[in-house]
Amino acid sequence: MSEIIPLSHESLRDAVDVRDRFDLFREARRAARHSYGGSMKFERRGHTEYLIRRPYGSSTRKSYGRRTPETEETLRKFLVGKAENQDRLAALRQQLNDRARVLRARDLGRVPSLTARIMRKLDDLNWLGTSLTVLGTNALYAYEAKAGVRIEAGLLATSDVDVLYDARRRLRLSGAVHGTGLVGALRSVDRSFRKTPNRPYTAANRDGYMVDLLEPLDHGRVMREGQGRLSDHSDDLVAMTTESSRWLLNAPKFEATAFDEVGLPVRMVTIDPRVFALRKQWIVENDSTRDPLKRTRDAAQARIAAIIVTRHLGLSFDDPALSGLPGSFRDLSDHWSDAPSEDLTDRW
Repeated sequence: MSEIIPLSHESLRDAVDVRDRFDLFREARRAARHSYGGSMKFERRGHTEYLIRRPYGSSTRKSYGRRTPETEETLRKFLVGKAENQDRLAALRQQLNDRARVLRARDLGRVPSLTARIMRKLDDLNWLGTSLTVLGTNALYAYEAKAGVRIEAGLLATSDVDVLYDARRRLRLSGAVHGTGLVGALRSVDRSFRKTPNRPYTAANRDGYMVDLLEPLDHGRVMREGQGRLSDHSDDLVAMTTESSRWLLNAPKFEATAFDEVGLPVRMVTIDPRVFALRKQWIVENDSTRDPLKRTRDAAQARIAAIIVTRHLGLSFDDPALSGLPGSFRDLSDHWSDAPSEDLTDRW
Protein backbone atom coordinates (compact mmCIF):
# COMPACT_ATOMS: atom_id res chain seq x y z
CA MET A 1 0.00 0.00 0.00
CA SER A 2 1.25 3.51 -0.85
CA GLU A 3 2.63 5.53 2.05
CA ILE A 4 0.97 8.69 0.68
CA ILE A 5 -2.61 8.60 -0.62
CA PRO A 6 -4.12 11.69 -2.34
CA LEU A 7 -7.53 12.73 -1.07
CA SER A 8 -10.55 12.59 -3.34
CA HIS A 9 -11.96 15.79 -4.79
CA GLU A 10 -14.98 15.41 -2.51
CA SER A 11 -12.77 15.13 0.57
CA LEU A 12 -10.72 18.14 -0.52
CA ARG A 13 -13.88 20.17 -1.05
CA ASP A 14 -15.22 19.33 2.40
CA ALA A 15 -11.88 19.98 4.08
CA VAL A 16 -11.48 23.39 2.44
CA ASP A 17 -15.07 24.33 3.36
CA VAL A 18 -14.49 23.53 7.03
CA ARG A 19 -11.12 25.29 7.10
CA ASP A 20 -12.70 28.44 5.73
CA ARG A 21 -15.39 28.31 8.41
CA PHE A 22 -12.74 27.63 11.05
CA ASP A 23 -10.88 30.79 9.96
CA LEU A 24 -14.10 32.77 10.42
CA PHE A 25 -14.63 31.11 13.80
CA ARG A 26 -11.13 32.08 14.96
CA GLU A 27 -11.70 35.68 13.81
CA ALA A 28 -14.94 35.83 15.78
CA ARG A 29 -13.25 34.33 18.82
CA ARG A 30 -10.47 36.92 18.65
CA ALA A 31 -13.09 39.66 18.46
CA ALA A 32 -14.91 38.12 21.44
CA ARG A 33 -11.74 38.45 23.51
CA HIS A 34 -10.26 41.68 22.28
CA SER A 35 -12.85 43.93 20.63
CA TYR A 36 -15.68 42.74 22.86
CA GLY A 37 -13.92 40.91 25.67
CA GLY A 38 -14.37 41.81 29.29
CA SER A 39 -17.00 44.33 30.31
CA MET A 40 -18.06 47.90 29.67
CA LYS A 41 -20.48 49.71 31.96
CA PHE A 42 -21.13 52.93 33.83
CA GLU A 43 -19.64 52.99 37.32
CA ARG A 44 -20.32 55.62 39.93
CA ARG A 45 -17.46 57.62 41.38
CA GLY A 46 -18.83 59.97 44.01
CA HIS A 47 -21.74 61.83 42.43
CA THR A 48 -20.66 61.12 38.83
CA GLU A 49 -20.95 58.05 36.58
CA TYR A 50 -18.10 57.11 34.26
CA LEU A 51 -18.03 54.63 31.39
CA ILE A 52 -15.43 52.02 32.33
CA ARG A 53 -13.99 49.26 30.12
CA ARG A 54 -12.35 46.24 31.74
CA PRO A 55 -10.61 44.21 28.98
CA TYR A 56 -10.60 40.41 28.83
CA GLY A 57 -7.78 38.81 30.82
CA SER A 58 -6.45 42.12 32.13
CA SER A 59 -6.53 43.89 35.47
CA THR A 60 -6.30 47.28 33.79
CA ARG A 61 -9.29 49.47 33.03
CA LYS A 62 -10.01 52.35 30.71
CA SER A 63 -12.34 55.28 31.28
CA TYR A 64 -14.28 56.74 28.38
CA GLY A 65 -15.39 59.72 30.45
CA ARG A 66 -18.51 60.86 32.20
CA ARG A 67 -22.00 59.73 31.25
CA THR A 68 -23.06 61.77 28.23
CA PRO A 69 -25.13 61.00 25.13
CA GLU A 70 -21.84 60.18 23.40
CA THR A 71 -20.64 57.70 26.03
CA GLU A 72 -24.11 56.15 26.19
CA GLU A 73 -23.89 55.58 22.42
CA THR A 74 -20.41 54.08 22.86
CA LEU A 75 -21.82 51.61 25.39
CA ARG A 76 -24.78 50.79 23.15
CA LYS A 77 -22.53 50.01 20.16
CA PHE A 78 -20.29 47.85 22.36
CA LEU A 79 -23.19 45.80 23.71
CA VAL A 80 -24.83 45.39 20.29
CA GLY A 81 -21.52 44.39 18.69
CA LYS A 82 -20.78 41.95 21.49
CA ALA A 83 -24.20 40.29 21.17
CA GLU A 84 -23.91 40.04 17.37
CA ASN A 85 -20.43 38.55 17.63
CA GLN A 86 -21.61 36.00 20.22
CA ASP A 87 -24.42 34.95 17.86
CA ARG A 88 -21.93 34.62 15.01
CA LEU A 89 -19.56 32.59 17.16
CA ALA A 90 -22.32 30.22 18.27
CA ALA A 91 -23.53 29.73 14.68
CA LEU A 92 -20.03 28.97 13.38
CA ARG A 93 -19.36 26.57 16.27
CA GLN A 94 -22.55 24.70 15.42
CA GLN A 95 -21.57 24.53 11.74
CA LEU A 96 -18.18 23.06 12.64
CA ASN A 97 -19.83 20.48 14.89
CA ASP A 98 -22.32 19.54 12.16
CA ARG A 99 -19.60 19.14 9.52
CA ALA A 100 -17.36 17.12 11.84
CA ARG A 101 -19.49 14.06 11.13
CA VAL A 102 -18.89 14.44 7.41
CA LEU A 103 -15.13 14.75 7.82
CA ARG A 104 -15.04 11.77 10.13
CA ALA A 105 -17.00 9.71 7.61
CA ARG A 106 -14.45 10.65 4.94
CA ASP A 107 -11.64 9.51 7.25
CA LEU A 108 -10.23 13.03 7.53
CA GLY A 109 -10.19 12.99 11.33
CA ARG A 110 -6.53 12.25 11.91
CA VAL A 111 -5.07 14.04 14.94
CA PRO A 112 -5.50 12.03 18.18
CA SER A 113 -8.05 13.67 20.47
CA LEU A 114 -5.64 14.32 23.35
CA THR A 115 -3.02 15.80 21.02
CA ALA A 116 -5.68 18.08 19.53
CA ARG A 117 -6.87 19.19 22.97
CA ILE A 118 -3.29 20.07 23.96
CA MET A 119 -2.79 22.02 20.72
CA ARG A 120 -6.00 23.95 21.32
CA LYS A 121 -4.96 24.79 24.87
CA LEU A 122 -1.55 26.07 23.74
CA ASP A 123 -3.25 28.06 20.99
CA ASP A 124 -5.82 29.41 23.44
CA LEU A 125 -2.99 30.68 25.65
CA ASN A 126 -1.32 32.28 22.62
CA TRP A 127 1.77 30.13 23.12
CA LEU A 128 1.47 28.06 19.96
CA GLY A 129 3.60 29.53 17.18
CA THR A 130 5.06 32.17 19.48
CA SER A 131 6.90 30.61 22.43
CA LEU A 132 6.18 26.99 21.54
CA THR A 133 6.44 25.09 18.24
CA VAL A 134 5.44 21.47 17.62
CA LEU A 135 8.22 19.09 16.62
CA GLY A 136 8.41 15.37 15.92
CA THR A 137 5.91 12.98 14.41
CA ASN A 138 2.87 15.17 15.09
CA ALA A 139 4.18 17.68 12.54
CA LEU A 140 3.24 15.19 9.82
CA TYR A 141 -0.45 15.83 10.52
CA ALA A 142 0.07 19.45 9.48
CA TYR A 143 1.98 18.49 6.33
CA GLU A 144 -0.59 15.97 5.11
CA ALA A 145 -3.45 18.36 5.86
CA LYS A 146 -1.87 21.18 3.86
CA ALA A 147 -0.94 18.89 0.99
CA GLY A 148 -4.35 17.23 0.76
CA VAL A 149 -3.00 13.72 1.24
CA ARG A 150 -3.16 10.94 3.81
CA ILE A 151 0.05 9.42 5.22
CA GLU A 152 0.10 5.72 6.06
CA ALA A 153 -0.97 5.36 9.71
CA GLY A 154 2.12 3.45 10.85
CA LEU A 155 4.35 6.45 10.18
CA LEU A 156 2.11 8.69 12.31
CA ALA A 157 1.74 6.50 15.37
CA THR A 158 3.10 8.21 18.49
CA SER A 159 2.26 8.49 22.16
CA ASP A 160 3.99 11.79 22.79
CA VAL A 161 4.40 15.33 21.53
CA ASP A 162 7.60 17.37 21.43
CA VAL A 163 7.46 21.14 21.74
CA LEU A 164 10.35 23.50 21.06
CA TYR A 165 10.65 26.40 23.49
CA ASP A 166 11.76 29.80 22.24
CA ALA A 167 12.87 31.55 25.43
CA ARG A 168 13.59 34.73 23.48
CA ARG A 169 9.84 35.40 23.44
CA ARG A 170 8.15 36.95 26.44
CA LEU A 171 5.59 34.56 27.81
CA ARG A 172 2.25 35.66 29.22
CA LEU A 173 0.89 33.45 31.98
CA SER A 174 -2.75 33.90 32.84
CA GLY A 175 -5.78 32.27 34.41
CA ALA A 176 -5.58 28.71 35.67
CA VAL A 177 -1.99 28.22 34.47
CA HIS A 178 -0.55 31.34 36.09
CA GLY A 179 2.60 30.39 37.93
CA THR A 180 2.48 26.71 36.90
CA GLY A 181 3.53 27.11 33.27
CA LEU A 182 3.37 24.23 30.82
CA VAL A 183 2.44 21.59 33.40
CA GLY A 184 -0.42 23.81 34.53
CA ALA A 185 -1.64 24.11 30.95
CA LEU A 186 -1.45 20.34 30.46
CA ARG A 187 -3.29 19.66 33.71
CA SER A 188 -6.12 21.93 32.58
CA VAL A 189 -6.53 19.44 29.69
CA ASP A 190 -5.96 16.25 31.70
CA ARG A 191 -5.61 16.41 35.48
CA SER A 192 -3.38 13.34 35.53
CA PHE A 193 -0.40 15.07 33.86
CA ARG A 194 2.65 15.21 36.13
CA LYS A 195 6.33 15.96 35.68
CA THR A 196 8.15 12.65 35.27
CA PRO A 197 10.69 11.70 37.96
CA ASN A 198 14.28 11.77 36.65
CA ARG A 199 13.09 13.44 33.41
CA PRO A 200 12.42 17.08 34.31
CA TYR A 201 11.69 17.93 30.67
CA THR A 202 8.80 15.41 30.39
CA ALA A 203 5.21 15.46 31.62
CA ALA A 204 3.18 12.26 31.39
CA ASN A 205 -0.44 11.39 32.13
CA ARG A 206 -1.75 8.18 33.68
CA ASP A 207 -1.96 6.53 30.24
CA GLY A 208 1.70 7.18 29.46
CA TYR A 209 1.11 10.00 26.99
CA MET A 210 4.18 12.25 27.20
CA VAL A 211 4.94 15.89 26.42
CA ASP A 212 8.63 16.80 26.09
CA LEU A 213 9.89 20.38 26.31
CA LEU A 214 13.00 20.93 24.18
CA GLU A 215 15.36 23.84 23.73
CA PRO A 216 18.20 24.25 21.22
CA LEU A 217 21.73 23.98 22.52
CA ASP A 218 23.68 27.26 22.75
CA HIS A 219 21.13 29.36 20.90
CA GLY A 220 21.86 32.55 22.81
CA ARG A 221 18.74 33.11 24.89
CA VAL A 222 18.40 36.78 25.65
CA MET A 223 15.09 37.06 27.48
CA ARG A 224 15.74 34.60 30.31
CA GLU A 225 18.75 33.37 32.23
CA GLY A 226 19.41 29.89 33.56
CA GLN A 227 17.28 26.85 32.78
CA GLY A 228 14.71 26.98 30.01
CA ARG A 229 11.31 26.81 31.65
CA LEU A 230 7.94 28.53 31.23
CA SER A 231 7.52 29.38 34.91
CA ASP A 232 9.43 29.27 38.19
CA HIS A 233 7.08 26.69 39.72
CA SER A 234 8.95 23.67 41.07
CA ASP A 235 6.60 21.28 39.24
CA ASP A 236 7.01 22.92 35.85
CA LEU A 237 9.12 21.34 33.11
CA VAL A 238 12.75 22.24 32.50
CA ALA A 239 13.66 22.16 28.81
CA MET A 240 16.15 19.58 27.61
CA THR A 241 18.78 21.03 25.28
CA THR A 242 19.26 19.05 22.08
CA GLU A 243 22.06 19.37 19.55
CA SER A 244 19.89 18.43 16.57
CA SER A 245 17.45 21.27 17.19
CA ARG A 246 19.97 24.09 17.53
CA TRP A 247 19.03 25.60 14.13
CA LEU A 248 15.29 25.35 14.51
CA LEU A 249 14.38 28.62 16.22
CA ASN A 250 15.22 30.66 13.13
CA ALA A 251 13.83 28.13 10.66
CA PRO A 252 10.61 28.97 8.79
CA LYS A 253 7.40 28.02 10.59
CA PHE A 254 4.59 26.05 8.99
CA GLU A 255 0.93 26.39 9.89
CA ALA A 256 -2.01 24.25 8.83
CA THR A 257 -5.51 23.34 9.93
CA ALA A 258 -5.80 19.60 10.54
CA PHE A 259 -8.75 17.63 11.94
CA ASP A 260 -8.96 15.56 15.10
CA GLU A 261 -10.42 12.08 15.45
CA VAL A 262 -13.98 13.35 15.67
CA GLY A 263 -13.58 15.69 12.69
CA LEU A 264 -13.13 19.01 14.48
CA PRO A 265 -10.47 21.44 13.19
CA VAL A 266 -7.28 22.09 15.11
CA ARG A 267 -4.56 24.64 14.36
CA MET A 268 -1.07 23.17 14.09
CA VAL A 269 2.12 25.26 14.08
CA THR A 270 5.32 23.39 13.42
CA ILE A 271 8.55 23.69 11.46
CA ASP A 272 8.76 23.89 7.69
CA PRO A 273 8.49 20.36 6.21
CA ARG A 274 11.83 20.83 4.47
CA VAL A 275 13.46 21.52 7.82
CA PHE A 276 11.63 18.52 9.29
CA ALA A 277 13.07 16.26 6.57
CA LEU A 278 16.59 17.68 6.97
CA ARG A 279 16.48 17.42 10.75
CA LYS A 280 15.29 13.81 10.66
CA GLN A 281 18.02 12.94 8.16
CA TRP A 282 20.59 14.74 10.31
CA ILE A 283 19.55 12.61 13.29
CA VAL A 284 19.84 9.45 11.18
CA GLU A 285 23.39 10.29 10.10
CA ASN A 286 24.78 12.01 13.19
CA ASP A 287 23.06 10.78 16.36
CA SER A 288 24.95 7.63 17.24
CA THR A 289 22.96 7.23 20.46
CA ARG A 290 19.64 6.97 18.59
CA ASP A 291 17.82 3.66 18.94
CA PRO A 292 18.29 1.75 15.63
CA LEU A 293 14.54 1.13 15.33
CA LYS A 294 13.82 4.82 15.82
CA ARG A 295 16.54 5.70 13.33
CA THR A 296 14.85 3.53 10.70
CA ARG A 297 11.55 5.33 11.33
CA ASP A 298 13.32 8.71 11.24
CA ALA A 299 14.63 7.90 7.77
CA ALA A 300 11.17 6.89 6.56
CA GLN A 301 9.59 10.06 7.96
CA ALA A 302 12.32 12.21 6.39
CA ARG A 303 11.62 10.63 3.02
CA ILE A 304 7.85 11.08 3.34
CA ALA A 305 8.23 14.75 4.31
CA ALA A 306 10.58 15.31 1.35
CA ILE A 307 8.09 13.73 -1.06
CA ILE A 308 5.29 15.92 0.28
CA VAL A 309 7.55 18.97 -0.09
CA THR A 310 8.51 18.34 -3.72
CA ARG A 311 5.53 16.51 -5.17
CA HIS A 312 2.57 17.97 -3.28
CA LEU A 313 3.54 21.40 -1.94
CA GLY A 314 5.75 22.52 -4.82
CA LEU A 315 8.50 23.72 -2.47
CA SER A 316 12.23 23.69 -3.13
CA PHE A 317 15.13 22.79 -0.87
CA ASP A 318 17.08 25.57 -2.63
CA ASP A 319 14.72 28.24 -1.28
CA PRO A 320 16.58 31.27 0.20
CA ALA A 321 14.25 30.94 3.21
CA LEU A 322 16.45 28.03 4.29
CA SER A 323 19.70 30.00 3.97
CA GLY A 324 19.92 30.37 7.74
CA LEU A 325 20.59 26.65 8.08
CA PRO A 326 24.21 25.41 8.02
CA GLY A 327 25.42 24.33 4.60
CA SER A 328 26.16 20.80 5.82
CA PHE A 329 22.54 20.64 7.00
CA ARG A 330 21.09 21.84 3.68
CA ASP A 331 23.32 19.47 1.72
CA LEU A 332 21.39 16.55 3.16
CA SER A 333 18.62 17.34 0.64
CA ASP A 334 20.70 15.45 -1.95
CA HIS A 335 19.10 12.31 -0.54
CA TRP A 336 15.83 13.29 -2.26
CA SER A 337 17.10 15.10 -5.34
CA ASP A 338 15.43 12.50 -7.57
CA ALA A 339 11.95 13.26 -6.22
CA PRO A 340 10.15 15.10 -9.06
CA SER A 341 8.35 18.34 -8.34
CA GLU A 342 4.62 18.40 -8.94
CA ASP A 343 2.38 21.43 -8.73
CA LEU A 344 -1.02 20.36 -7.44
CA THR A 345 -2.38 23.79 -6.58
CA ASP A 346 -5.16 23.43 -9.15
CA ARG A 347 -6.69 20.73 -6.95
CA TRP A 348 -7.60 23.42 -4.45
